[in-house]
Amino acid sequence: MLMLMGRSDPATSEAVNFAQSMLDGSATAFYEVDEGYNLRRFLLSGIPEPFHRQYIDGMCQFDPQHPRHATGLAVARLSRTMAGRQANETALYRSFLDQCGIVDMMDFFFRRDDQIVAGMSVAWEKDARIPEDVVTIAQKIHQYLQFNLVGRAAPPEDGQRYGLTSREMDVVRLLCCGRTNREIGECLKIGQATVKTHLLHIFEKLGVETRSAVVAMMARPN
Repeated sequence: MLMLMGRSDPATSEAVNFAQSMLDGSATAFYEVDEGYNLRRFLLSGIPEPFHRQYIDGMCQFDPQHPRHATGLAVARLSRTMAGRQANETALYRSFLDQCGIVDMMDFFFRRDDQIVAGMSVAWEKDARIPEDVVTIAQKIHQYLQFNLVGRAAPPEDGQRYGLTSREMDVVRLLCCGRTNREIGECLKIGQATVKTHLLHIFEKLGVETRSAVVAMMARPN
């Protein structure tokens, strides 16, 4: 269940849920970032309330993946970040995570005009199944998430704007994540021939001829 601490819209909630599902995450936290790198207006899904309160009340200053440290990064996995630092630099934050039952996190950083304006953390609890290629998956879906979470000033209605059906939009979302026709079919429980038919209709409605052109159009602001 999403717990809103600020304002949101269906597209934001959908994108957050999509990321948690794609990464098999236990919980997510989406937030805005102001010019001073302060985090605000959280949208939480499964994040323990004690963890959230302690984080914003001071533990955030020990977070090695806080947006203030994310220069040039699109995604970052906490276990890798911590492995690159001295143990005494990360011990307090690691202890904090352990107390809250969190074993690892993936952080996304979303920019507008090269400025981080939002971020999202996907957390895994003990015994969670973390995909082996989780960083690759995160990199593939980053563009789609950034487009849907911060790329537009108003909530999107892409299906209506381009005349796409809800099923065609499902195909577009997976296409933007770099999924093959076979993978799209498996995700949507449809055959590859049906996937190809959807793609032909999508190309025709968008006026494009390639998959990359679809991704570029979806990443384009209104």
